[in-house]
Amino acid sequence: MKTLYQITLALLSTYLLGTQIGYAQPKIYTVSINPITESGYYNIELDTRLIGAANSGFSNLRILQKDSTGVAEVPYFIRNAQPTAKETKIIDYKILNSIERDSINRFIVHNEETKKISDFYITINKADVSINAAVRGSNDNKSWFIVKQKKPIYKYTSTDKNEITLFVSIPEGQYKYYEIELVNNQSSPLKINKVTTAIDTKIYGQFQPTLLELANTKNNKKDKTSIVSFTKQKLQYKLSKLAIEINTPKDYYRKAILKDTISKVLIPFILSSKNSNEFILDDVLVHNPYIEIYNGDNTPLTIKSVKTYSLTRYATAYLNANTNYTIRVDNITKDMPDYDIQHFKNDIPSTLPIVQTQDFYFDHLQKKDPEKVKKMDNTLNNILWAVIIVVGLVIALICYRTFRKLDK
Repeated sequence: MKTLYQITLALLSTYLLGTQIGYAQPKIYTVSINPITESGYYNIELDTRLIGAANSGFSNLRILQKDSTGVAEVPYFIRNAQPTAKETKIIDYKILNSIERDSINRFIVHNEETKKISDFYITINKADVSINAAVRGSNDNKSWFIVKQKKPIYKYTSTDKNEITLFVSIPEGQYKYYEIELVNNQSSPLKINKVTTAIDTKIYGQFQPTLLELANTKNNKKDKTSIVSFTKQKLQYKLSKLAIEINTPKDYYRKAILKDTISKVLIPFILSSKNSNEFILDDVLVHNPYIEIYNGDNTPLTIKSVKTYSLTRYATAYLNANTNYTIRVDNITKDMPDYDIQHFKNDIPSTLPIVQTQDFYFDHLQKKDPEKVKKMDNTLNNILWAVIIVVGLVIALICYRTFRKLDK
């Protein structure tokens, strides 16, 4: 009896697997490369939909050249994209309304981009003096507020220039205008050359927006959560950046999770009025994403917009002028292509002309040979009848044994 059960289960599994194999259709994604008029190496900007469909190593991506002789593969390599990098950036400030009188220098620094500032570096001609500094801040160049009371400041003397750098540290802020007053212990003002600051910045790679759009936000009072949904998509994306704009005037600090019902990703993050609510992600694959926000006993947030981005990636290839090219990604190809160009990617400049793509096409239903489909259907029908016969025999045997036990 146990053996018959095993045979039945094996046949059922074979049938179901055969059904999936017989009717599973390949997915093919294609774009055409915009025509070029001059032959040479180009960086081809990849569509976010291609990036989402491609394998992690882009092994299933092919560039195809069409001409009168047929279709041929075009060798390429994917430019390595660094999602983040750090650099120290020097910012020069414009000096406005400079006043020099006796031992006092008073001037206004214009923080045009309203960046956060915690230090000013003021370069002056060398002078053997003691210096005190005071700082005020303003957003309109009219109403002023105390930032730093008058205090002695640190000086650094350069060995190769006739200059001194003054370090003026202030509580971090982002006023659009800063008034700096320098007072020295002599009867003459200082010669101010420039005002700068140095900031450590994170430089992120270039991003391009995906087609995911905010659909709605539903609040669940029982679970104390809000669910932020996106419009339904047939395609998947690899997200590298998430930007959420919240239209809530009060301070807030909420735990949130980016989830996906298909790819099963779980990416926790914090929404806070203290931050910009922009989050860098590591090529997170999503197909049907949503965001779950835990509100606790607070009023739900008003979500104004949610924008998603993929890291911009380029396929570098040599393209001939006035030639038709397409890029293809499918779910069948798995082997990484073996191109000679891989050995020369360090010799090919990274600052190449950029060419865009167009005419994105997604083909989910690829036609098959009718004879092969008919043959597969006949095979599957034979398997199905075999399963029915075996199941019938098992049921008949069970009934026979049951009746014999009842007779006894």
